[in-house]
Amino acid sequence: MQQDAPAMRLPKLAACLTLWAAWISALHANFTFPSYPGMMEMTGRFQEFMVKFSKTYNSQEEMIYRFKVFAQNMENQPNLAGHRAGDESEFAKNICTPALRPGPFGPTEPRRSFTTAPRFCDWRKKALSPVKNQGECCSCWAFAAVSNIEALWKIHRNVNCSLSVQELVDCTYPSRGGCEGGYVWDALHYVFNKSGLSSSRLYPYVEKDQRCQKHKGRKLTKIDGYSVLPRDERYIANFVATQGPVTALMNIKILKHYKTGIIQRSEGSCDPNWLDHVVLIVGFGEGKIRRGTWSGSYWIIQNSWGKKWGEQGYFRMERDSNTCGIAQYVTTAILKDLGGKKPAVCPR
Repeated sequence: MQQDAPAMRLPKLAACLTLWAAWISALHANFTFPSYPGMMEMTGRFQEFMVKFSKTYNSQEEMIYRFKVFAQNMENQPNLAGHRAGDESEFAKNICTPALRPGPFGPTEPRRSFTTAPRFCDWRKKALSPVKNQGECCSCWAFAAVSNIEALWKIHRNVNCSLSVQELVDCTYPSRGGCEGGYVWDALHYVFNKSGLSSSRLYPYVEKDQRCQKHKGRKLTKIDGYSVLPRDERYIANFVATQGPVTALMNIKILKHYKTGIIQRSEGSCDPNWLDHVVLIVGFGEGKIRRGTWSGSYWIIQNSWGKKWGEQGYFRMERDSNTCGIAQYVTTAILKDLGGKKPAVCPR
């Protein structure tokens, strides 16, 4: 690992000394800090967290508060390093869908006849754009929709494209903006109805709501439609293996302290009917965790919190149990193969 330059060490040292002083002050102020795994080590971990996620605080009092929350979280989950490991209000910034509204929201995928799905499928090896970071804008729904379309263009047309998340943020809900959250089916309906989506170069992501921009003479990337898949994880796996990645709604709670491994369904861990985050299912596999005490199938899922989160921006989740509601609302763009092209084959 490359060593920090001397100019960068001074701010880090200052931050460390400030935190240590804050801890001493907090003791006199009757704050209660956990003892695990030693306050100096905890200070170092918090310093690394600040640097990794570019955290800055407006006052020493706020830093003390955030440090305390971080330390308590680490004591509660000593083997995990959560995404933006702060309090509930910080984590809530990543919740990207409003309360799920009832009623129709898109055409239902007519059931297709599939052969048995392979044991392994991983589109990361062939068709996926780099993992992106939504930042402070609640735009996971737009990122998932764009990543879905980009993957399908690579798989079915052999075309690499980088599409505009910001256009979806600005134009799908023009009266309120998309940083308040949204739904993939609304994004795909916009792309289909508007005959395509701009490139990210023409319409770059700015991590906030803007007025919807209408660029003249823009080159559009189109889709042939969109649909909602049956709530059947075997069917979904077959679809992913033969057609490509799909988007899915899920309960975000289980991701708060995720670092690595396969997320298993556990009672009370997350409500499968409370769906407040959107992700992209990019593959699946079979494996063992916890030294062989459990084995079974799992999903490979792309998140939109950057490469530094989870398993280089991805996580794995138990399959065939509707864990955290992952199979409730699976939606995908439809892109037809060009005439004479061979069927898609998912890398294993």
